[in-house]
Amino acid sequence: MKKVLPFLVILILLLPGSYYLLGRGYFNMHDDLQVMRVYEMGKCFSDGQIPCRWSPDMVYGYGQAMFNYYSAFPYYLGQFIRMTLPVSIMATVKLLFFISLIGAAFGMYLLAKEFWGKTGGILAALFYTYAPYHALDIFVRGALAESFSLAILPFLWLSLYKLIKNPSFVKVFAASILVFLLLTTHNISSMIYAPFTTIWVLFWIIYLKNWRSTRYVVTSGLFGLGLSSFFILPAIFEQNLIRVEYLTLDYSDFHAHFVTLNQLFLERKWGYGPSIFGPYDDLSFQIGWPHWFLGFIVIGIVIYGLGKRKYKEVILAVSLITLFLFTAFLAHPRSLFIWESLPLIKFVQFPWRFLGLSMFFLSFALGNIGNIRLPLKPFFVCLIFILTLALNIGYFKPYNFSRQVKDEDKLTGIGFDLQQKAAILDYLPKTAEIAPPAPAFEVPKVISGEGVIDNFTKQSNRFSFDADIYSASEVVVPVMYFPNWIVIVDNQKVASGINGAHGVISVKLSAGKHIVRGRFTDTPVRSIGNAITVITAVLLFSASVIAERRKNV
Repeated sequence: MKKVLPFLVILILLLPGSYYLLGRGYFNMHDDLQVMRVYEMGKCFSDGQIPCRWSPDMVYGYGQAMFNYYSAFPYYLGQFIRMTLPVSIMATVKLLFFISLIGAAFGMYLLAKEFWGKTGGILAALFYTYAPYHALDIFVRGALAESFSLAILPFLWLSLYKLIKNPSFVKVFAASILVFLLLTTHNISSMIYAPFTTIWVLFWIIYLKNWRSTRYVVTSGLFGLGLSSFFILPAIFEQNLIRVEYLTLDYSDFHAHFVTLNQLFLERKWGYGPSIFGPYDDLSFQIGWPHWFLGFIVIGIVIYGLGKRKYKEVILAVSLITLFLFTAFLAHPRSLFIWESLPLIKFVQFPWRFLGLSMFFLSFALGNIGNIRLPLKPFFVCLIFILTLALNIGYFKPYNFSRQVKDEDKLTGIGFDLQQKAAILDYLPKTAEIAPPAPAFEVPKVISGEGVIDNFTKQSNRFSFDADIYSASEVVVPVMYFPNWIVIVDNQKVASGINGAHGVISVKLSAGKHIVRGRFTDTPVRSIGNAITVITAVLLFSASVIAERRKNV
């Protein structure tokens, strides 16, 4: 019971912040594509398109290679939930957000407990859960993938620490899975977490002087990378197929999204609008009260720890506070010289995204409060609980929440149209000069020659139609071309064309009756990525079986 009690306490503390994620209803959010993404993933599974890469209803119904580039794991998990539980898509989305929130809390508890004890772990979980940025991600931005990455990070750091401290294949397996989950969850988070995770690993290898653990860490990283290859390889090596400039221009230009010291530390207003240039955002980027000013207590604990010669705790606390200050600095305009000197960092788009890491480091450090002996300590801890909840619970509610809204409201009519055209410039193929300004035409069209088109069907990774052609013709299909769409006419693969400014698929047909089919197939990069994932999974499973047998001998 003693082992379960902290988790029950954390779960109870989570409930006030999770109220709007439970039960019926839905709410507005900036990234209002979560229902659509779960819906598209379901179509992929129905059609056998696994891994899912092409989303047929995006870009006004012309299709988009969304999951070839965009965070995949949360939506695979969503599909698993829908296959095992009788829940709606909206309920699935809210359950995914809830999983990310509870995962972050439990992960931070386990990580902080390793260094600060159970009380410190619960405190760190409380601070991490009720940091305003968490509410921003879930109830304002609707950033499901980033919220998931924040849940995975503490588990990853804990697994790597344990692997370095006492290497074993079981720990290699755990770390590999967590690396895989992070890499397939959020590209941007993976990029900004990587250098800090490397520092974490190097610190403990050097501090513990366990040099032989290096090969275990490298092995877990390679396994994790191998498992995620089906996603990572195309996401990296097929960027030349899309107009990546749209990911960093105009609204996505990082120059417009720095925040001030007042916004970080003092401002308490809460809004649901956009991030805009200057300090007048209708959006909160606060680090949080009482989070940052309790950091002074941690500094006091550090000084106290020096007197008690608790050097490990002192070094860790100082390092975490330093990393907190550095990542908060990266959100401030004074860090512009760093942003302009690192080419890849522009893909982060919003400097305030580093607040996710800031709250991670600060919450972890604040767990140290539970690690010291104080007069009336239970009273002091309870006071912190009450103060943290009182100052932040008001942020954990959405804008324009309704218990009446259903899946149909998002997947039909105007609601569906709005989701189809959202993120229309993301992953736009280079074969398209401009994004379509209107919904796709419903059936293929004969644009030259004469003929009749019948029986058109379109699924996530295929289309087909019958063509009765009177004279040599060119037919365009309401599907945007992206490698490797292939066209088959009368069971013979033919060269397809790319027509118009929107880059739709076209095919030339001779006079007569034809059966035309289209298939979305893998490029060599995707095939290699898929193969590496399968081979890595087999190797990891086989190695696990062998390790278990040796353990039992």
